Amino acid sequence: MAVLMLGLAGCAPLPPKDAPPTFAAARTADLVPDAAASAPAASAAPVLGDYGDAQLTRLVALALQDSPTMAVAQARVRQADAAAGETESAAGASLSLDGQATRERYPEHGLYPPPIAGSTRTSGHVALDFSYDFDFWGRNRKALDAALGRAAASRADAQAAAATLATGVARTYFQWQAADQHLRIAQTVETQRQALLERQARRVRAGLAPGSDLAPLDADAAAPRQNIVQLETQRAQAERQLQALVGVHALPALVPMPLPTPAALPDAAVRLDLLARRPEIAAARDRVQAALKDVDSQRAAFYPDISISALAGFDSLALGSLLHGSNRELAATPAIHLPIFDAGRLRAGLDAKRADVALAVAQYDQALQQAVGDVNDASVRMQGAQREAAPLAAQVRAREHDLASARAREQAGLIDGQARLVDELVLTGLQDQQLSLRLQTLLARIDLDHALGGALPSSATVASTAP
Repeated sequence: MAVLMLGLAGCAPLPPKDAPPTFAAARTADLVPDAAASAPAASAAPVLGDYGDAQLTRLVALALQDSPTMAVAQARVRQADAAAGETESAAGASLSLDGQATRERYPEHGLYPPPIAGSTRTSGHVALDFSYDFDFWGRNRKALDAALGRAAASRADAQAAAATLATGVARTYFQWQAADQHLRIAQTVETQRQALLERQARRVRAGLAPGSDLAPLDADAAAPRQNIVQLETQRAQAERQLQALVGVHALPALVPMPLPTPAALPDAAVRLDLLARRPEIAAARDRVQAALKDVDSQRAAFYPDISISALAGFDSLALGSLLHGSNRELAATPAIHLPIFDAGRLRAGLDAKRADVALAVAQYDQALQQAVGDVNDASVRMQGAQREAAPLAAQVRAREHDLASARAREQAGLIDGQARLVDELVLTGLQDQQLSLRLQTLLARIDLDHALGGALPSSATVASTAP
């Protein structure tokens, strides 16, 4: 104890304990207010890629398994785990077995007298070497805590990469589905306009209408063809993008499916609760904790370092008698290191670690601000799309009523088929708008799930932590 007190008195001036850092905090008021249609939802994180479509779920699982993006994330997790393992092994006791044999000619006028002097001999040495740093001030322990915190942050980064990948797959998949459905609607419009053109052509041939009426109808009939080509290109592009995201050479054949109806927007309280689970925020929080542990470890360097080493073995100038009891050697060496004249270096190192804390806290605040912005952006888009849906649905219902009435009158012989064809064309256009709005709402919901730290499918393996 007297040695410890002497060491403490002689070591470099100890820096004061740092005050805990101040973090930014999100509040319910920071989020977009609830819309009238918002309803409380369970506080469980939404599952990314789980939108009632088994085909999409398989694609997400395939992407998480084979994508190069995930391979990079997993490699970084293994790197961080290995670094933590190295730190842990350096902090513990060390025991090693060393042995050697040396063939040497000894000089005639050296340290050894005759008959060793001038002779050539084979000497040997074998010993167990033990060393242990007592770590009274927790320097090694805090360094290990920091390494484990960085490993946890790396795993959170892998979760974030997986969530981003799953979100990209879901968005691109539904964009493909929407492009395919838009294409079918465009083909229907082409057929309807062609029917209008043919009907008018028959009227012209019958002398019931002037030929000048055909020109605008002919132009209208040709317009859907350009749209069809554009939609075919969009669908092909979405398929190639999906293939790149999934990371396979041949994408499984995609089956057209209707777009699902997105879940309702959670209320602000639930969104705030889910926001804290976002992987990017968890990673930033882990890095702050790791940086704080680095500061504690660096502060412990101002205290004396006390260690002990020991040796037990055999040493002989004649290899044949190496293991004789008379050649045994034993040694024990307690040691103390006092940082007396290097306070400038230690303080500079401590200042650097403190700067790392300030940077980590700023990055945490930035991640939180970005997360709140992402949630609000997706929430506003969802609310806007939901407000548009009601009047558009009313228009569709009205046009469906008009079309049913036109068909009834046509069957009764009260009107010709042109009015029915026009009503069908208008209704098809409204249905195309509904599809666009449904996709807009669905993409906003996918982005919201991502922004709220959506979970991955339970069967997905994000990052291996195996040694």
